[in-house]
Parts: sequence; C-alpha cells; structure tokens
Amino acid sequence: MKKILVILFLSLLFSGNSFAINLSEYSQEEQKQYKEIKKLKEKGFTGKNYLKEEFWIKDKKNFYHNIAAFHTGIKGLRIKNKTMPILGIKVGRNWSWRKGEDLKEQIAFSVIGKGSIDNGEMGVIKSKKHAWHGKEFYQVTGSYENCNPQYWDFKECMHHGGSVHNESVDLNNISKKRNGTIQKDGDELWVHIAAKPVRNILFPDNRSRKFHILQCHPKGGTITFMIGYQGGELFLDAQLAKPYKKRWVLKKPKINEHKGSDEWTSITLHFVNSTNSEKGKITAWLDGNEKPIVEYKGQTTIKKKARCRIHAGIYLNAALTAVDKHTTKDPTVWLDAVAVAKTKKKLDSLIKKKDK
Repeated sequence: MKKILVILFLSLLFSGNSFAINLSEYSQEEQKQYKEIKKLKEKGFTGKNYLKEEFWIKDKKNFYHNIAAFHTGIKGLRIKNKTMPILGIKVGRNWSWRKGEDLKEQIAFSVIGKGSIDNGEMGVIKSKKHAWHGKEFYQVTGSYENCNPQYWDFKECMHHGGSVHNESVDLNNISKKRNGTIQKDGDELWVHIAAKPVRNILFPDNRSRKFHILQCHPKGGTITFMIGYQGGELFLDAQLAKPYKKRWVLKKPKINEHKGSDEWTSITLHFVNSTNSEKGKITAWLDGNEKPIVEYKGQTTIKKKARCRIHAGIYLNAALTAVDKHTTKDPTVWLDAVAVAKTKKKLDSLIKKKDK
C-alpha cells in the first residue's frame, strides 16, 4: 500500500495537472532547473531524442533477456530483475532523489528517465556453468537510449559525448552527515570484482568510448580510482594520484566477434587513501595471482576529496562517437563477487560466503 501511495504521489507531482510544489523553498537556480526538467517531462523528452529511431530498442520487454539467453545458450532464459549487491555495504540504484543541506526531500528533481531495471537492464542470472564462481552472477547493460536528459543540473545524455549510468551505489553517500565508503585520509579499502565483457564493450579502434565497471567517486568530476574498459583494454585509473594521475593497463582481453570476451577476469585491489606521498598505496592482482600487476606508492588523494563512494555496474561515455549506433543499444558486462572490506581477510570471507 505504501508503494502505491508513493507512485501515485510522484505521478501527480510531474503530471500536467501541476501538483503544487512550494518553489519558494528552493534557490533561484534550483527553481530554474526544476522548470527545465518539468518542461522536458511534459514534452515526453527522453534519451531516445538523441538517436535516430532506427537505433531504438524495439522490444524492450524481451531485449535484455534475449542477450542473456544468447550468450548463455539457455533457450528462453529470463533475468531476475534485481539491484546488484556490493558485498560488505548496503546499496541502492544510481539515480535517487537529491536532498538539500537541510535534508528536505527535493523530489522536484526526480529523473526524467525511470532509471529503472524493470526490463532486465540489471539482473541476476542463475547458471553455475557461466558464473565466475558459485551458482549465479549479474548481467548489466548500458543502453544509451536510457540516458537521462537532465537530473538536477546534470545532463547525462550529452556528458562526455553521450553517457549512461546503470550502477549499484553505496547508500552511505557523501554529505555533511554521511562520509561515503572511504571516509577520511588514511583509510584503507580492499575491493574485488570479477568481470566478463559480454558484448559491445571492447573497441580497439575507438578510444573515445569508455565503459567503467567500478569507481570510487568523491564530490566533483575527478575520480579517486576506477576500473573499466577502453580501446579494447582493461584499465585501472587513479586520477587523484600526485604529481600526475596514474593509469595502468591490467589486461588486453582476447576480443570475440561480439566485441566482447569469452573469459572472466578477477581483480583484487588494495587502496590506501592518503594525501601523504609516503603512505598512499595502490596494489592490484589479477585472477588470484600472488604477484601484483600494479604496485604504486605515493599520494592517492587530495584533502578536498579525501572521501569517496563506491559505484559498480556500468557507466559508459562517448556513445555518440560509435561508428555503428546499433552498438549503443547493448553494451553488456557480466559481474560477479563485487565486494569491499577494510581487510583482505574480511574481503575473502565475503566472497567465500557468497559462493555457498
């Protein structure tokens, strides 16, 4: 009953019937943004407006399930729509209502697009044969047409040449009362993610297109660290490293006919968050190997951005640079055992428990 009332409230809020909102509670800039969003909503504007109709998804109710069925070979497979967990923390979806500094709900700035996973945009597949470990894993697809024309002051569809988010995020966001996943200078974080780029992820001839699968996001545009695919390579970035941001190529997957790969890669990361060049560390291992593929010692953050929040799923950029716009429909990655912890022992126990 509670869900029904919430849905009814939101439908009234953004309907042409103009459910009353007291805009006097908002700043002039906030009022301007609200009016822009309301106008776009009334016009029925969505991410599809940035693409020719020939590149739209035609059968959305089955589209994502068909991707899973094709790549597993399981006829008639249906994904269970479900937000992907990040073991060790509580998560929500990438789009949520923004709260002001006084913590009042600013529902006026709800997304134009649903930001939903009702059709299988994110969901669990139960198949021991295809999982990295255990009996199930998650399929996440970043369809460009699902981009958000405007959320608050952020215009996702045009950001970095055409972006879209489909992520699970730590519910402990960064605000005056909350501190994120990494909460202060000196914190350590152990991270694991197993990934398989299934289709339309690996483009060695187009280095503009990026597909991030995990990031720790501070306030602002520069990212503390991120893992993703670009130019057909699996990379790790540390953008707040000093004196220069760092990038490491972790792997060059063998690319198949679907612009994906047939193999899983397991990444374990140890991150020491520090403004001190003597204390900061980044270490990464692939596929359980004892020898690290990345060993970095130096500054890993700056004072103004010492807190960051974990996101995992798919966040892609530069979709509009695609030579074949059909490939913007279904960039898909399979993910398994995404986990964060303060110690390696705890990280291992989370993964082991997941596999039972």
